[in-house]
Amino acid sequence: MKRLPALLLLLCLSLPAAAQKQAACPYAAWKSGFKGDARAQATCLLRPVKLYARLGDSAPLPRFLDSRVGRRTGIAPARLRGWLAEQGIAENDVGGPIDAPLSRATGRLAAPMARYFVIHDTSYPNFLLETIPGHINDASWDFNDFSLRNPALGGGPKGHVYVNRLGDSLAVRDFGTAGYASKLEKDKPSLTGLFLHVELVQPRHSVPGGGKGNDGLAPDPGFTPAQYDRLALLYLAASVRKGTWMIPAFHAVLDTGYANGHDDPQNFSLADWSQALDRLHAAVRQADTGQ
Repeated sequence: MKRLPALLLLLCLSLPAAAQKQAACPYAAWKSGFKGDARAQATCLLRPVKLYARLGDSAPLPRFLDSRVGRRTGIAPARLRGWLAEQGIAENDVGGPIDAPLSRATGRLAAPMARYFVIHDTSYPNFLLETIPGHINDASWDFNDFSLRNPALGGGPKGHVYVNRLGDSLAVRDFGTAGYASKLEKDKPSLTGLFLHVELVQPRHSVPGGGKGNDGLAPDPGFTPAQYDRLALLYLAASVRKGTWMIPAFHAVLDTGYANGHDDPQNFSLADWSQALDRLHAAVRQADTGQ
């Protein structure tokens, strides 16, 4: 969602300054990122995103992330490359060559490598006051066909990789290439390159009475098991390239406090994604050890 309805903007502006400040994760310019260790940052940046970008309270990370974020992956690029080949998945579809470095922050000497893995939803198409079609998870839905609906052809900032509701992915920018897709990066250009952006295809429709053209309502459940599986693979691939498990973040949380903020991803299940990560990690590790 690109803009919050005017009514919500007025509500946000009416909040006490302390409440607005408290909603944002504490930022530390000196470290080109957020305060706290990797687990503390992930806990804050993965607060649930509710209707109209209202953020829920921080909760303990799911087991997989809690035990790994910020730590070494322990998976050699060559082993992941072999697993991808066995599955018939091209490296270009998961952000680029598995042994290539990730992007780095721009405009700085000895710039740090990307450390944040940002989860978005496309909030598109918007069916307005119509009901979202029942076949959005099928191959027959046009927006699951990247040859018909290539996100690279649209205007504006783009993520690195798009994932349709069938679990197919399209990389429009290699994970090794810096590119901004958040208001935080636009406001602080030197941070561009620290964030990898993944867009999950998710349609929307309008909240009745919520303002003309609003796209506040998303499907529930918001994403398919196939999308969580591919998102897990993209996160693992990026983390293997970095050598440590990246810090995941939700787009809306990242951009908290900016005007015309975002509300994505809606109806995202951290539990489902964590389970997908668990299954994938076990499969890759089993292939790695030959067991």
